[in-house]
Amino acid sequence: MFSRKGSSVPNPNTLELRNNGSRTALIFLHGFSGTANGTWTDFSRLFVDDPDFSDWDAFSLGYPSRLSLDFPLWEADPGIRLCARSLATKLTSRALAGYDCIALVAHSMGGLVAQRAVLDSACFDGRLSHLVIFGTPSAGLVKAGLARLLKFQLRDMDSGGAFISQLRSDWTREFGDKSPFAFTSVAGEVDAFVPPMSSLDPFPISQQAAIPGNHLEIVRPATRNDLAYDILRRLLRGDAPPHAVTDTARLAVERREFQRAVDLLEPRVAELDGNAVVTLSLALESLGRSQAALDVIETWADGRDQLDPRGVLAGRLKRRWLLERRQTDFERALLLYTESRAAAIAAGNFAQAYYQGINVAFLHLALSADHDPIPQAALEAARLALEHVELASPSPWGIATRGEALLVLGQFEDAIAAYRDASAAATSVRAQNSMHIQAAAVTVRIYGIDARDHIDGAFGIVPPERHTGTNDTVPKR
Repeated sequence: MFSRKGSSVPNPNTLELRNNGSRTALIFLHGFSGTANGTWTDFSRLFVDDPDFSDWDAFSLGYPSRLSLDFPLWEADPGIRLCARSLATKLTSRALAGYDCIALVAHSMGGLVAQRAVLDSACFDGRLSHLVIFGTPSAGLVKAGLARLLKFQLRDMDSGGAFISQLRSDWTREFGDKSPFAFTSVAGEVDAFVPPMSSLDPFPISQQAAIPGNHLEIVRPATRNDLAYDILRRLLRGDAPPHAVTDTARLAVERREFQRAVDLLEPRVAELDGNAVVTLSLALESLGRSQAALDVIETWADGRDQLDPRGVLAGRLKRRWLLERRQTDFERALLLYTESRAAAIAAGNFAQAYYQGINVAFLHLALSADHDPIPQAALEAARLALEHVELASPSPWGIATRGEALLVLGQFEDAIAAYRDASAAATSVRAQNSMHIQAAAVTVRIYGIDARDHIDGAFGIVPPERHTGTNDTVPKR
């Protein structure tokens, strides 16, 4: 457990970020398969270096959570309720019990742990000042994976399961639409793991926020100006203003209130940044105004490269298709990627050509059944993407695209080598995360779940307990 200032902390599930004997403490809590010293590295560094919070101590707490199944049964990861009890136990330890004010910041499943702990434990009474949860499946996940029957934590996240039903019932009974602490639930616009209806809908709109990024990027802010950090900073300082127009529109899209987003953003199109333009375009697409969606991007670009926002729009539609499986989203995303690839080739912009093209390959692959052969269209798109990588200027993204194309084409060892190079060349942890997510999805689809360790190893993130000793065997597709 913790000890006071100046002592070492040997427990890998606890990390002392700053302990100056203050009366206030910020506690970070990781999510499913995360770690105390991995998930919050960027976020915690920004916080500790922020002069606004020099009078706050900071800790990162963890709990056992692995991707591997719970075998043997006597070594299983604890369920979420037990994790919540563990959190409460840590907070009543001699090291943390003395804080008069505690703020909790949690990611993914950690937000469920935090909610359950707040409901179950008296240790928070009067001293929990803030709770911020990022990408948390508060309403559960419709598909927690085939492993849910053998993985206690995944089973607890099932939207129809007893844990989620009880959590929502207890939270509503205890707090209703108000809580005695400042509370915000944050969704990622391109979070393909936790849909907005799960992360946002259980709470009133005044407690909701939506920011750009996928499930991992939303807790990897690069600067204090990133929305993820800004939300926490304003909440802790007590000066969080009403949502700006772009924030309200972003939330409206996540809540499928598309006309409201259009009404808010369309009159201001000349003033919008790239993210807001894509939000407006997605709202127009969702209302069946496809040409207007493209016109907005073209008008906004006005001499700038319009291929990137078109690709981002396609990516938003791709993410929504992966979550909801609406065929119209798939068809529109595929058309946007295909047309943008053709325009990039014509313009000699080969970086955009391979970016758009590898997503064409991914969509064709994702549409196919798990045990079907790789679609010919995916193979052709992967080969073309490889050609464009060679024609473009070298970049980490080009190396990662080469890795993904090689995965599709069955050259597994070469793909792993490319991903090692891409990970080493990546300029940020956020970039590594984005590369890793796509690589893992393609690998599992083609080569099976056992091949996932090879990809994780290429990015340097294989925990020892997941290493099975089979990494010398090249998976067969």
